[in-house]
Amino acid sequence: MKGHVAAKAAAYIAGLLDAANAADVERHMVTCAECARAVSDMRETAACAAHELPEKTPAPVVRERLLARVGRMIGPAGTLVRAHESPWTPSAIPGLESKKLFVDESTGNITSLVRMQPGTVYPPHRHFGPEQCYVIQGDVVLNDHALHAGDYEVALASTVHQSVTTRNGCLFLIVSNERDEFMPAISTRSSIPTNTALN
Repeated sequence: MKGHVAAKAAAYIAGLLDAANAADVERHMVTCAECARAVSDMRETAACAAHELPEKTPAPVVRERLLARVGRMIGPAGTLVRAHESPWTPSAIPGLESKKLFVDESTGNITSLVRMQPGTVYPPHRHFGPEQCYVIQGDVVLNDHALHAGDYEVALASTVHQSVTTRNGCLFLIVSNERDEFMPAISTRSSIPTNTALN
C-alpha cells in the first residue's frame, strides 16, 4: 500500500474523511483485496490499542509544543510550508529531487517544487488532470519547445508529455496529480515503475 493510500485509509478508519473521500476508499476496497485487508488490520489494531493502552494525561509542555508546531505549519487559511522545514527528496530518476508542498486529498492534486540537474530526463507521462508548470530558474525542454525562468504552461488532462529534460538545470513549481501515469516507453537512464508520476 502506497504512503498516500495508507494515510487516506488511516483517516478513513479514524472517521476524518468527508463523505466523498470515504466513498472513494470504500469503492477502492471492493476491487483491491490488499487495501481491504490493510484497512481491516488497521481497524483491528486501533480497536485493541484503544482498550489496552492506559489512560494518561500528557504534560502541559507536550500540548504547548504541539500547538507551536501546528502554528508553524498552518496559516489562517491553509498550509504554511517554511523553506527550512521542508526537505528535498531524491527521486528514482537520477538528477531529480522534489519538495512536496501540498496535497489536495479531494482531487489528488499535488503541488511540488522540482529541481533537475543538467541533462536529467523525466520519462513520458500522461496527465490525469491539468498539469501546471511555472519555471523559477533555468530551462525545461518539453515536446517541441523550451520554457525559461518566468514561463508558465498548463498541459490539459489526458495529454501526454514526451520525455522532459533540461539543458542547464532547472527549478520549477508544478501542480500534478497523483494519478498521472508514466507511459510504456521508460527512460533508459533509470528503472522506473510504470505507475504514478511525480509522487
